[in-house]
Amino acid sequence: MIPSRHAIDMHVVQLAELAAVIAHHGPALLYRHSTVPPEAINRYWTASRVRLDLWHQTLARFNHAKNSGNHYRMRCWWQDHLGVLEEILASELLTRVVAAVAEGSDRAGQRDEFSPIAQAIYLSHLEARNRVQAAILDRRGCTVSDAVRLNRLRCMIERWIDVLIGQLAGHDLELVRYGIDIERTTAHANEFDLASTSPTRETVAWLTRASMTDAIRQKVAKNPSLPQANRDVADSALLILRPDMFDSVGTLKSLWLHRIENDSERTDRMIGEYLRPDVGDSPTATAFDMIHAAALSQWFR
Repeated sequence: MIPSRHAIDMHVVQLAELAAVIAHHGPALLYRHSTVPPEAINRYWTASRVRLDLWHQTLARFNHAKNSGNHYRMRCWWQDHLGVLEEILASELLTRVVAAVAEGSDRAGQRDEFSPIAQAIYLSHLEARNRVQAAILDRRGCTVSDAVRLNRLRCMIERWIDVLIGQLAGHDLELVRYGIDIERTTAHANEFDLASTSPTRETVAWLTRASMTDAIRQKVAKNPSLPQANRDVADSALLILRPDMFDSVGTLKSLWLHRIENDSERTDRMIGEYLRPDVGDSPTATAFDMIHAAALSQWFR
């Protein structure tokens, strides 16, 4: 289930769930060579930059507190901003997935529209993540339990990143570079490639998403630290899922259904070319050919 856009607060757990949804349906985006709407690109850039600015303000306060040499001030910083650090680590799931989808869709469509924007946000997020890791290693003002909890969250997120990126890399192996551990990501990519036509694919995806969100929920604060910023990023990321990704009742189509539709469209084009008489020649289609072509068209619709 996609996180509600009308929720009062957008928690980082919902961002992780959205990342899982996009990763699951990302191969369909890559398969159809869909263009990401300009509105989605613009809103993703704006929302992400606003959130990055808030993160950097938080991390700048850490430097000010550290330079003051006041241990109490350092301890207050950790107490006030621990939730923001958790969100920086956990939301990397969505940032990497969007960056991978952007690169894959641009390359498949032989264009350069979304990937430069997504790549810039991705690199800025990595910078923020590295500053969080440096703060954890610095440890001044941070309790042992908080440091251990943040580090365990980081390790868990890295494993789930490899799982989600593996789903995308199963369709485009070059995307493994967005994983943390290349060998682990490649292994997940091979698994998802083999299971791409399995009837249990949707069930496996649902169980994966449920397991991931439950694990993250247990390791982060109950209340979001930057709910509005998270919501704006989530709203912009949702726009990546174009209207043609949904069926008539509002459910996201499976990759299998996208392949059927694509084959049907290609068959219709071939039939149209076959039935069109060449200029200066007599009609090339006999009555039998026309009936046979019409039957094929109905079969593939």
